[in-house]
Amino acid sequence: MEGRSASLADEDATDGLAASRATGAAAPDRTGFAPLRVALILPEGRAAPGVDAAAARLARWLDADPRMALVEIRRAPPAPAPGGGPGAVARLEARALRLAPAAPLPAPRSDVGAAEVAVDLTGCGAAAWQGEIPPHGVWRLTSHASGAGLAEAMRGRPATVVALLRETAEGAQEIDRARYNTKFLATRNAAFAAEKSVQLAARRLAALHAGASQGAAPLADAEPPPAASLPGYAPRLALALGRRVATKAGRRLGLAPGDFALRLCPGGPLDFDPARGATLMPPKGHYWADPFLFEHRGETFLFWEDYVHALGRGTLQAGRLEGDRLTPLGAPLEAEHHLSYPFVFAAGGDIWLMPETIGAGRLEVWRATDFPLGWELAATAFEGRPPADAVLAQVAGDWWLFANFCEDGFGDYGSELHIFRVDGPLLREIEPHPLNPVVIDAATARGGGRVWQEGGRLYRASQDNTHDLYGWGLNVMEITRLDMAGYAERRVRHVRPGFRPGVIGCHHIDFAGGRVVIDVRYRFPRLARG
Repeated sequence: MEGRSASLADEDATDGLAASRATGAAAPDRTGFAPLRVALILPEGRAAPGVDAAAARLARWLDADPRMALVEIRRAPPAPAPGGGPGAVARLEARALRLAPAAPLPAPRSDVGAAEVAVDLTGCGAAAWQGEIPPHGVWRLTSHASGAGLAEAMRGRPATVVALLRETAEGAQEIDRARYNTKFLATRNAAFAAEKSVQLAARRLAALHAGASQGAAPLADAEPPPAASLPGYAPRLALALGRRVATKAGRRLGLAPGDFALRLCPGGPLDFDPARGATLMPPKGHYWADPFLFEHRGETFLFWEDYVHALGRGTLQAGRLEGDRLTPLGAPLEAEHHLSYPFVFAAGGDIWLMPETIGAGRLEVWRATDFPLGWELAATAFEGRPPADAVLAQVAGDWWLFANFCEDGFGDYGSELHIFRVDGPLLREIEPHPLNPVVIDAATARGGGRVWQEGGRLYRASQDNTHDLYGWGLNVMEITRLDMAGYAERRVRHVRPGFRPGVIGCHHIDFAGGRVVIDVRYRFPRLARG
């Protein structure tokens, strides 16, 4: 076991999924409860990058969610800006950073009473409240402190850790944590962490309203924030920019730097060796990713994303596997928009396909009419709010949908896992988990394959999107709690790049018939061997 990921609600209920099923745990019925009264403390004057967007996002959620009531907005001086070299760099970079203008905030309610909890976005915590502290304290996000997010980029840290602190008259207590992929530009990283992390506060406010415990939810392998350091930042920044230029030049030369290929390995998801196996290399001008295997009538089929550089988008392909030989069969679906993540599964005597269709602005579910290339549209969901990398799993009689959403101005789908209890593949009834997003962690949240049961345990494949690289690593997460009152998982396998020469990432896994297929990201795929 490599560590425990974030968990919610009863953090002690992690003795295994079977235990949570046996208790028949369900979400408390709090429909008759009054909304939680929340105050916001926002910086007066010009805010640091990302703070205005964070304030607008949190305020809109408080205004729209019936469990919450925004009762007060206070303004207070922000924490002093960082000084010295880091401060100068931040000010210089901020001039070139294009962020959306501040959005108007909803008006607070005056009909429900005084605040029970305050959320501070000034970085000063209880000192910014200036009065009797609300019963549940003043909550402060470390991502809004002076200079937050700068040091991780300047030091080249793979992830930026944000803590949520509750401050009362007795002192401060950490009540939650999140981890975000560190951006190579320091000011952009600070803005990214500031905006994204308000979801951490929203999640804990929902937990507080539900009566959940407020203890900390530890992350696997989390590190304390480092001190800022300028000497190594300039060469690191130059290297990051140089790599981006080299990637564009390499694509023009046909070397396809950073592209994915598929790799077949013997074994199962818990014990396979990624260094052993055979590589399925895409044709020039393409990369292959997001592979899913499916056994049907004694044959093994492979579905995958075929990204075509000339089109600038992904397409779907299906083929037949015989040993390590792939026979392409054609496109199961065609569209003018990007298609990827062809999750194929069986349920109720039918075969279903649920690809990623963000370009269509919705989630689509297709039913096979003539497998593997004949399909009909059977259901749609999440119109106008399409998820990434969604999968369905039936667990102990209940159907669950796992999906990743982007709810920020950075286009990031890799930090938050949402789950829903649904009625089956047709998605007629969709019940969001009351503590969504149940995982906030760039190292584990985004889906990297299906959810499956093995040896009486429940597992989920996920991506590690740290190290400023999409698809840096691959995880196998054991789900130890899954019910409408809580969720918990822990990482039991972590596949990192470097297992073969030139490999810089891997981010998806599936398996069938005693073998595994993963996608592997190469520095230069055309130079890869074996």
